[in-house]
Amino acid sequence: MKIYFYIVLTILAANVFAEDVVLKGGTKIQAPLLKESDDAVVLDLGYDVLRIPRDEILAIYDAQQAVESTVPVDSNQLYTVKSPHRISTEEAAKLYAPSVVLVKTAAGIGSGFFINEEGYLITNFHVIAGEKHIAITQFLLEGKILRRVVHKDVEIVATAPFHDLVVLKIKNFDTQITPVFFEPEENLSIGETVFAIGNPLGLERTVTEGVLSQTHRNFGGILYLQVDAPVNPGNSGGPLFNSRGQVVGIINMGIPTMEGLNFAIPARHAKYILDHIDAFAYDATNPESGFVYPDPPRRPGKFSSDQKEPDHVR
Repeated sequence: MKIYFYIVLTILAANVFAEDVVLKGGTKIQAPLLKESDDAVVLDLGYDVLRIPRDEILAIYDAQQAVESTVPVDSNQLYTVKSPHRISTEEAAKLYAPSVVLVKTAAGIGSGFFINEEGYLITNFHVIAGEKHIAITQFLLEGKILRRVVHKDVEIVATAPFHDLVVLKIKNFDTQITPVFFEPEENLSIGETVFAIGNPLGLERTVTEGVLSQTHRNFGGILYLQVDAPVNPGNSGGPLFNSRGQVVGIINMGIPTMEGLNFAIPARHAKYILDHIDAFAYDATNPESGFVYPDPPRRPGKFSSDQKEPDHVR
């Protein structure tokens, strides 16, 4: 009985202190971490140990913390939060670049990112405003080949024009989706490293790095994040990550004539909209949704182009 109790305690202890180690090939190993150095990580496999070179590892997560933080508050929650260890921009870009998509309409292009495996994604409202036909291009890395998959069956789920955010959903898809993670609580510091992934000028999956220049910049009654990571038209709607690979903002504007003066919507606004998505639900019959624009009324006395217009109407 004592031996059995000891074994149970050992297993529980191993689970509590286990780590999730994600390798470059996508393999995930969950085991207690024995030793960590700049060039390698040593894991306890029970009857043996495993030494993994650092350059073969994409990320390391606290498995117990991940379980606690990634469980949705309720079954209807559309996103997850996670608290991974600090990772490099290179590692994070490899992990989350597949989460970023190209959003295309007849009026132009932008970026977006998946928030769950059911096909829900976020982008800027101004990227799709006034457009009814939306295409989402997903990028899948298969070995060394980058495959582009275009989804044209796209549903508008919710719109929040004031915060310049919209929730979309791709339908009838059979591809694998890699969602992003949000931070559990907003904890931003001026000067911390941030990076953006997007499609500036159509240049797909471009990664730019910088620092958080200011955490509270007021424009029109909304507080924005100011960053010096270079962004350009086409980055709009793309994610802004911190050094842990968590989404802390959504890129939405920059000043073209100024260098390194760009802005992002804090992620808390996106989470609030997702938590209260019924209040922002898109209604195609409601012109107040900001998406359907009725035709303007005809001018009184307006004549056709082949008729002479009276002088008093000109």
